[in-house]
Amino acid sequence: MRDIILCISFIFELYHSLGHLTVLTGYRMLPRKDLVAIRYYFLLDAACAAIAYHLHQADYFFPILILQQWQHIFYFSTWDQSGACKRVISWSSLDWDRGRWNQIDLVLGTTFDMGVHIANTYFLGVMLSPSSQITGILVTIGLYQIVIKSPSLAWASKIDIPGLAWASKTEIPDWVAKRIKPLTAEQIQEVQWFDHLNSK
Repeated sequence: MRDIILCISFIFELYHSLGHLTVLTGYRMLPRKDLVAIRYYFLLDAACAAIAYHLHQADYFFPILILQQWQHIFYFSTWDQSGACKRVISWSSLDWDRGRWNQIDLVLGTTFDMGVHIANTYFLGVMLSPSSQITGILVTIGLYQIVIKSPSLAWASKIDIPGLAWASKTEIPDWVAKRIKPLTAEQIQEVQWFDHLNSK
């Protein structure tokens, strides 16, 4: 039973790692209104990281996990209310119309979170047999592809579920584009110094 739990946790942590990389790079994102609607993802993200740590208990990793947990509890508790949280939601969405990599606070925060999930994936992976690792990787890639391809699946089945409107800035289906709105100054929470950095 423990091997099954390890493998499931490995799949979740690898999936979170891929998801954070996807948003960090801007490869695929959701419209802001859909991102706001899936607030509980931040709670799931934190729970998965805590469960993974409980399973592997790697030396010296606990303080890093606590920092990641505080980050997620703050965002979950102040979802679309605090300036910092509004900024994270907006930057992580298709609605963001400013530079991506010059938003240093958001890049570093997302990279840190992704790093926690990558480390958990590694620590869990070394506890699994090679066949369980391969199975976990294949299941994760399959789930990731289903979610990334979900705009065409959702459109084809006429499902309107927040979290299924993933698209890239260069390929936005019409039905997803209708969900994108210009951001207000309050949603952007501009940090002028970052916006003046020469990166778009």
